[in-house]
Amino acid sequence: MKQYLIFTYIRILIIFFSAHLQCGSKILDALNPAPRFAPLPRSSFAEFTANDDIELLVEGYSSTVESFSNGYIENVSILSYKMFIPDKEDFARQVIQIITDNSLKGMLFSYDVDGYPNELNITVYLNESSCRNGNSVFRISYTQDQQFNFMYNIKDNPEKFTLEILEE
Repeated sequence: MKQYLIFTYIRILIIFFSAHLQCGSKILDALNPAPRFAPLPRSSFAEFTANDDIELLVEGYSSTVESFSNGYIENVSILSYKMFIPDKEDFARQVIQIITDNSLKGMLFSYDVDGYPNELNITVYLNESSCRNGNSVFRISYTQDQQFNFMYNIKDNPEKFTLEILEE
């Protein structure tokens, strides 16, 4: 009998506290209403063309510089945020242009100090997770012929450079 009374008393306390908590949360919700945001416009992937909005879809992840007496090599890792990249050469040319224009999202290059790089190596990852795991999709190499001995930079003399896409 004693156990029954204790059990009933515990059940009443549980019901009382749960009702109190529910009522209390409603009061707190009334005092601190959740912010209401404007709905995001829906856009399809068809609206993104390859040339227009690549800056929104590509982000810089890391960059290192190999410097030497007559120039430097820029090594850049980027996140493409795409499921796949059908035209890798076109993608590579657009990324090189974005880096040359210093408009890569999440990264600024200091071209005012040493000028533009004499060689560019870009590693492309699909997303941040694949980057952390070291699973790159491909690499882009933008180099000049060794006979020029790093005489030209990527902005002023693009005709002296060759684009090479290295599959991973």
